Amino acid sequence: MTKRAAPSLELVDSRLQRLFAYWLEKRGDRPFPAKAEIDPVEFSYILGYVTLVDVEPAPRRYRFRLDGSILVELSGADYTGRYLHELPGEEYVAFIKDTYDRVVESGQPHRYRKNGLFDQQHFSEETIILPLGDNPPVVDMLLVAVIPGDLPHKEDGKLVI
Repeated sequence: MTKRAAPSLELVDSRLQRLFAYWLEKRGDRPFPAKAEIDPVEFSYILGYVTLVDVEPAPRRYRFRLDGSILVELSGADYTGRYLHELPGEEYVAFIKDTYDRVVESGQPHRYRKNGLFDQQHFSEETIILPLGDNPPVVDMLLVAVIPGDLPHKEDGKLVI
């Protein structure tokens, strides 16, 4: 079996680089790993920045299964159990939906670095969106890691303010 080539994402943040390497290892020769193969204990260094998103196929909707504790602290809101379309910030939600759709439709990871205004709020972040699923090419879940701006961090993933 031929080894599948790794996509190039040009990640800047070292934690995102480590998470991507973990995802590549777990996927092996498949398009992406199965959900059961992902163990959050194995990426505790970034866990507070990770969001797990369930993909509902028809109609396609995105439901936040888990919102990382640092992201909750920074945003002041916990999106766990909520759907993407229920969140505030129409322009930002549309942007996020487009990035999620890209990953679901292609089965490929996606990375973006965003600096700018959405709905009159400033956003600065580097994000990686990694597909997961038990029956490729169907993507059942997204593993999303968001590193806001250039905030310093400790090795254990805790934010230093």
